[in-house]
Amino acid sequence: MHRARALVLGCLLVAGAATAAPVVQLPEGGRAVEVIPKGVLCGPVRGGWVLEGRTLKPPTRADDASRTLELKVAADEASCATATDTVVVVATGPFPRIDSAATTFYPDDGRLELKGTGLKNVAIVWSGTPRGVDPKTASLDGQDVCLEPNAPNECAVPLAPGLPTDATLSWVPPYGRRGADVTTYDANGRFLDDEYFRLRPGRTVLTRPLVQSSGVDLSKGPGYAAVTHSEAVASVDCGTARCEVTEGAVSIRNVPGLNPTVTLRLRLVPRVFFAKGDALETSVAETLPVLACPLSAVEGTVLRDAEDSGLVMRLDPACAHDPRGLLWTVNGARVRVERVVKAQDGTYVLLRTSGTNEPQVTVTAITSRVDGTVVASETAETKPVPDPRATLELPGHGTIDFVPTNRPAEVTVASNGGLGRFVLRPLGGAYTVTVRESVTLIQGEATAGGFVSLRFGYRLPTLPAELATSDLFLTSERVQRAVREASVPTNVENLVEFICADKEGNDERLTPSRPHRVDYAMRNTCRVIIHRERLTPEEGNQEITLRITVTKSDGSVRGESSVDQRLFLRPKGEVRVIPVQGNLGQYDRILVQVAHVADESRYALSTVDRTGLPSAQWTAIVRGGMFRLYTMATIPAGLYRATQPSGQLAVNFGVLSRLALLNNEGQERLLGIEMGLMGLGLVPQSGDIQFPPTLAAVLGLGLRVPIGPGAAVGAQAWIAREFRGDITRRTNGAPGTDTVVPSSKWSFIFGPSISVGNVGFNL
Repeated sequence: MHRARALVLGCLLVAGAATAAPVVQLPEGGRAVEVIPKGVLCGPVRGGWVLEGRTLKPPTRADDASRTLELKVAADEASCATATDTVVVVATGPFPRIDSAATTFYPDDGRLELKGTGLKNVAIVWSGTPRGVDPKTASLDGQDVCLEPNAPNECAVPLAPGLPTDATLSWVPPYGRRGADVTTYDANGRFLDDEYFRLRPGRTVLTRPLVQSSGVDLSKGPGYAAVTHSEAVASVDCGTARCEVTEGAVSIRNVPGLNPTVTLRLRLVPRVFFAKGDALETSVAETLPVLACPLSAVEGTVLRDAEDSGLVMRLDPACAHDPRGLLWTVNGARVRVERVVKAQDGTYVLLRTSGTNEPQVTVTAITSRVDGTVVASETAETKPVPDPRATLELPGHGTIDFVPTNRPAEVTVASNGGLGRFVLRPLGGAYTVTVRESVTLIQGEATAGGFVSLRFGYRLPTLPAELATSDLFLTSERVQRAVREASVPTNVENLVEFICADKEGNDERLTPSRPHRVDYAMRNTCRVIIHRERLTPEEGNQEITLRITVTKSDGSVRGESSVDQRLFLRPKGEVRVIPVQGNLGQYDRILVQVAHVADESRYALSTVDRTGLPSAQWTAIVRGGMFRLYTMATIPAGLYRATQPSGQLAVNFGVLSRLALLNNEGQERLLGIEMGLMGLGLVPQSGDIQFPPTLAAVLGLGLRVPIGPGAAVGAQAWIAREFRGDITRRTNGAPGTDTVVPSSKWSFIFGPSISVGNVGFNL
């Protein structure tokens, strides 16, 4: 049965799609009909068809082979051989007699129960679009055939399920066709239009539930209850609420009360019935609950013991109400909608409240005081408000316990709990706040003084869009901080310069921590310059010590040139010049030392890095000669006379002149040329050889090692010219008689000595 129906339908569809020629269909046994308005039909015809010019008479009973003919159309019979135009003629079965009043349409089941005679092979064509859907995508069109009637006068034809009750239904005669290019005539040869084949069932029966919604959703404004056949609803009644039928639904508004229910009473249009068991009813009643907007409190925003606090609620994305148009209450008190942000997971509403100390809050949203429809409600537990904990730090200088007025300090804020974070807020007349590359900076106003408590805003970064930067509440620290200037030890090399003139007289800025040499002629041009104008307000006041020490070449200090001062420097001050005083000599060493005064009450000193305060020093030496010629008193501890007769010369004393080579520091080399007068052998010896005390002129080399200012120990080798008498030898037999020993007045002597004095000059 099903295979036969599919075969018939397939043939109809293929036949309709395979030809583009016009189709003329006539019932079997009908009268002759003029098929074309002009020209002739070209034969021959078969199967009982009778052709006379333009007139064609269908067969009395057509077989399958001759039921459909395709004939050529020509201007005259002579042109039939070359004609290309065609027309298709179809011999349909006898027309049925359909009892429309007894026909029943079941749109939900997709079935049409025909009543009448001659129903076999009658095709039913349907077209319709369900209400509430796009007709371009959900249009239901098709046709099916009554192959075998259920009874002599009854046939059930399957249709597409879900058709509307006012769908267009038409019948097609057996073996006939339907389309825009199809022309149909009855047995009397009369032309039949589409309205002739229109089928209007006497009864339409709905079998599916008419109301499809499980509740009335007020989250989108007016509620809607979806209905399967809104075109079949003549009127609707909702009691105290207001209802009206729309396309595919019933709109419901003005629903009073909290969590109410609405009873819909739908009355159907004439000839449409709702099947409830075996009974057919003309009205339907349905009670639906009213569904409010899903509402939830955002975790971390419901706080207690916070004044003027913000509470963030999230409405479900399905809720279409504008939160600003609703009346919001928290524990029965009306609150203000401060900000609304729409996100993918819902609509976030920031409510500004006066604060609460209750363990929980109930938030309610009402459409209006007149309507009184509650569209959302939620109860949430409150959390204790967290406290801020802030730390101030000067970059590179550690933490501080005050608010600086001359430079910004970094602020690090933590809390003792909660999901949010604290953000430092500016306080007019006390301090300002800036953010640079995610770092919060604070700086006191220049005119501020005294003490202040930092003020913070509590924010929840997980909130969407601008809600993440909204303060849920404001709070202040429980401690107060001083507002004053922060002095940061600056690099003294930028503030202090040591300048001396070069040999051409041009000022030369000496580099610290390196030795320098000053031309002797320019020794009085050296000076220290304090650049107070280079000190910036951000660095604050500075307190430094300045020491100038001048040391002579022998190591003694030149007192008139020494300076030891403690200087207090203010930003943007004037330049101060401090000259190196005194008449400097050759190889005088100038030492300039500058250092900060270690005062933690003034400076912001790091508590971690204690490497010391910035300091600097400069060293310069006055140039001098390459040689030094000076006179000294020499006391040789013992000299040995190497010339024959040789021997020890005890207790010697003399005055020498020494010529020594000087190094770059003005210190003499160890070896020098010495000459002078020496008293030799001032105390007689106890040996056999008796050297008489004598005065001698000496010349030679001496090695001297300084042991103190003007004192040295050394060793010397001299050639001496002795001014003495004879050298004698003592005899053992007659002590009173000495033998003269032949000797030269020239001799070579050497030995150690101690020298005192350094009176001379440099060459």
